[in-house]
Amino acid sequence: MFTIGQTAEKVGINIGAIRFYERKGLLGTVERDANNNRLYSDNEVSWLLFIRCLRETGMSVEEIQKFYDLVNEGVETLPERTKLIQGQRAKLLADIEEKKRQMVRLEEKLERYYRGENY
Repeated sequence: MFTIGQTAEKVGINIGAIRFYERKGLLGTVERDANNNRLYSDNEVSWLLFIRCLRETGMSVEEIQKFYDLVNEGVETLPERTKLIQGQRAKLLADIEEKKRQMVRLEEKLERYYRGENY
């Protein structure tokens, strides 16, 4: 079990983000110690890491909530969850392709500058 500070460090997000996800209902009931401090299990840390991944790919909190609700409904929602993740993957691949195009433009500009061109 991990404190909220330890969890934040493991996940690479701040404590406020964890509390935000709790308020949004993206975490189940979190265990507490005798002093009423939150304690997070390996499963909760793993889920927070996945939330971070989804957010970094551009998924909204609302979409993550939908995904989380589907997870809690059970295995019968696997096809719908798979579709959501496939859609996010497609968006991410499109973003990667755009970043590659941007990199080519930057490289072209640098080559001009290396040749002494002013534009």
